[in-house]
Amino acid sequence: PNTHRWTVYVRGLQNEDLSTYISKVSFQLHESFKDPIRAIEKPPYEVTETGWGEFRIVIKVFFRDPKEKPVSFFHQLKLFATNKAEAASGKPVISEMYDEFIFHHPTEHLKGLLALKPEKKFTDHPLSRYFDTKSFLDQEQDHIAKLTTASKQVSERMDQLRQRLYILDEEIVQLNKIARQ
Repeated sequence: PNTHRWTVYVRGLQNEDLSTYISKVSFQLHESFKDPIRAIEKPPYEVTETGWGEFRIVIKVFFRDPKEKPVSFFHQLKLFATNKAEAASGKPVISEMYDEFIFHHPTEHLKGLLALKPEKKFTDHPLSRYFDTKSFLDQEQDHIAKLTTASKQVSERMDQLRQRLYILDEEIVQLNKIARQ
């Protein structure tokens, strides 16, 4: 018997329209579902079903630039509250995870797409009042601060190494002059 109605989705941090970058999201459900692989080609990128058990969903994101490899990740479907207070609250069980895509060597086409701002936000999602955007925004700001600090440290270290290289180059020139005498 199907005891739970559930939805799995991929969304922007602030519910922005990701179709500027994403061409399709594939959700691989448990093999017991009819048509267990669901390909969603326009937002919202989500699948709603009914069922009775928890399982791992394989999510594969395809990008507008076909030269970019799709990104796959897993999400554990959670149907049951983890404690009595959660169960008694009457709220749906929400199990979101925050992740970022990092493109180390994006194609020029994808770089251009990533530079565009998403055109619209989806504010009318029936679950939007439960989305935990604030904590995810806090995580994003924390990541940005750490990346900024790391970038500064790398730049400072590169400057130190350049200065050391300059000194060593000068020493080599001086030693070559001495060796020629």
